[in-house]
Amino acid sequence: MRRFLPLTLLLLAACGERESGTDGSESDFASRVGTASTQASSAIETAAAIPSKAVKGPPPEGANIFAPEKLGDIGGVNLGPRAGGCTFVANGTELLIAAAPADRALPGKGVVRIGGKLIELDTPPGGIEAVKAGTSFRGEGFTVAVRPTGPGKGTMTITNGAGQSKATAGDYVCA
Repeated sequence: MRRFLPLTLLLLAACGERESGTDGSESDFASRVGTASTQASSAIETAAAIPSKAVKGPPPEGANIFAPEKLGDIGGVNLGPRAGGCTFVANGTELLIAAAPADRALPGKGVVRIGGKLIELDTPPGGIEAVKAGTSFRGEGFTVAVRPTGPGKGTMTITNGAGQSKATAGDYVCA
């Protein structure tokens, strides 16, 4: 019984902290760590404003296609029927997600984020095997080619409509 007494006291103290006027909200936490609640609210609103649906179309005007951004929330992205998928990650940041059906006669899809916008990309027919082996993804005004360079490794090359390109090495992991 004596072994449990310190644990019980600790738990009661923790419960007492909960009753000390903190409500556990983001605003409350922000005020306790010295960040204004308006900053916390604006960060939450900004995160909510980033679209999670991929759209077909060009990147936003003025966006740098050679600087893809972290995919972020892709919960609303529809990659269609798929037998598997692949992700390209550079420096710990997911830059591309792709999937395709098993049927080699069907194309796959990919998604990148450029200029804050999720952009849907298409692959030629070849199914998931083509995506795993490395393929080109077409967007409006640019292409993204991914080529495996070793187990779990790859290169992602973005080429604009003028033929200029930039390659990035990273991890290309497929399941």
